[in-house]
Amino acid sequence: MLQRLSTAATAAGLSLLLVGCVPTAPDPTPTIAPTTDNPLPSTAPTRPIDAGEVTPAPEAAGTSQQDAIAAATKVMETFARPQLSAEEWWRAMLPLLSQQGAHAYEGTDPAEIPVTAVTGPGQVLEASTEVLLIVQLPTDAGLYNITLTRSDASSPWLAERIRPAQP
Repeated sequence: MLQRLSTAATAAGLSLLLVGCVPTAPDPTPTIAPTTDNPLPSTAPTRPIDAGEVTPAPEAAGTSQQDAIAAATKVMETFARPQLSAEEWWRAMLPLLSQQGAHAYEGTDPAEIPVTAVTGPGQVLEASTEVLLIVQLPTDAGLYNITLTRSDASSPWLAERIRPAQP
């Protein structure tokens, strides 16, 4: 009899414990009540939103474009070394990549890269800005587009994407 009571008590205790683990729906009512010291914010805007307030990034200047072409050329020359081990290739590429570029090219097998050389000067494609542009470079595997980004006009250009140009 004592063993049955002990088993029943254990089962009841486990049931109570498991009930506490079940998630409950959040209370839809706000927990902060408005006061004179802490009024709730108004949902109406205080002034109309003017879409014309957005200032586009300025177009890349001549020196910015020259710097971008030099950066893209260095990126492609570093990228186009299929003879390197993956570790050597990655160590050389990482400082030239943006955070997104590093994420995209991590784990790349350089032996699968068809490019081995840059064969001519690059050119900046239309719609370039001081913080984002695309440089097109001729290579021994055809034209490649290198997308470069930077946080502001005084930061270095970093590669975000390296891909064959679309015909």
